[in-house]
Amino acid sequence: MANHFTRVTSESWFSRIGNSFAGIGIGFLLVIASIAGLAWNENRAVETARSLTEGAGAVIVLDDQGAAIGPDGRRMDTGGLLVHATGDLSGPVPSDTQLGGPVVPENTTRLVRIVEMYQWKEESRSETRKKLGGGTETVTHYSYSREWSADPINSARFAETAGHQNPSMPVRGHTFEVDRTLVVGERSLAIPASRVGGIGAERPLPITDEQAEAIADTLGTYLPVRNAAGTAYFGYDPSRPRIGDLRISYTVTTSDTASVVAADGGSRMVPWSSSNGREIFLVRDGVVSAPAMFEQEQKSNAQFTWILRLMGIGAMFVGFLMMLNIFGVIGDVIPFVGSLTRIAVGFAAFALTLILAPLTIGIAWFAVRPLLGGAIIVVGFVLATGLWFVSRKRTTGRDSAANAGETQA
Repeated sequence: MANHFTRVTSESWFSRIGNSFAGIGIGFLLVIASIAGLAWNENRAVETARSLTEGAGAVIVLDDQGAAIGPDGRRMDTGGLLVHATGDLSGPVPSDTQLGGPVVPENTTRLVRIVEMYQWKEESRSETRKKLGGGTETVTHYSYSREWSADPINSARFAETAGHQNPSMPVRGHTFEVDRTLVVGERSLAIPASRVGGIGAERPLPITDEQAEAIADTLGTYLPVRNAAGTAYFGYDPSRPRIGDLRISYTVTTSDTASVVAADGGSRMVPWSSSNGREIFLVRDGVVSAPAMFEQEQKSNAQFTWILRLMGIGAMFVGFLMMLNIFGVIGDVIPFVGSLTRIAVGFAAFALTLILAPLTIGIAWFAVRPLLGGAIIVVGFVLATGLWFVSRKRTTGRDSAANAGETQA
């Protein structure tokens, strides 16, 4: 059984030209999608920020009895209003409903079952050489190693399947969460599992010998089971794992106290809708004030906006590269010319992205904040002008050098 495999493939220049035409269409769609995504992201960021600002001004803080006292000294009816409450978490806790698993603490907000199987993994490394005439030859080196993986690895897709077959996983990892109750004085407010699950501190939750045996009985595997450092190990020797061996472990997240900003639904907390239709339902571990929660959410919104913004800009750049790639393929008839053409293509794609991305973001912001949107558009225009001048200067310099050479001759 060889754990290394090499495959050589060739592609003609005409085939590469055909693929480049297909790439033009895909690249165009990618650029259009990135424009739409960038515009949507900017609108989402503004609307979310406005919603949070509105919520910060409208939130009512409940006291330790779950009540709010109005200016007249009387207890307010907060039904349907946005409130901030801090209290102890109680109620049922999650459990592994499929395998049983360990007994969790009473303050558990999330239980995670981690299942790993010892499997074959394929890695590849390719080297593409250009040939005179525009064709290419690709040499791909495949290597195979064994490792623990929480996801099934499909060995049927390996380049060399002989001796590298992975069995199917009899069970997968899973996350368990349930609704919890926030106790504030005499009030009990239900919080959905999707909101409260996972707040708090995470730590490993070891299993006992009896629990490992119970998991084995439920799983029904032919492999022997043992408790290896708090993990249910299915196999003959943990120090020398074989393909198909399993290990099942758990982590638990716990929290005693939580702070919530949401609408007072009487017996439960529900999302609160701002005037622009955005929903607010914030949950934090421990005692956190309402202003601090809104400030954290504003920062999270800004960070998420930048992540999506960079992803959109990256997608736009890739789209332009795909659209312009055909020029590099045409130049590959002479490999050296093709390499130089690709440098120019990369610069052109970068320049187009540098122009179009700020323009898209600026137009999206112009509808909601004209001054900021206009400033972004101006920045894009300045960048475009700067790139044009740099390109013009280089062209002029090359022409002057060429004329000087002719004069000396």
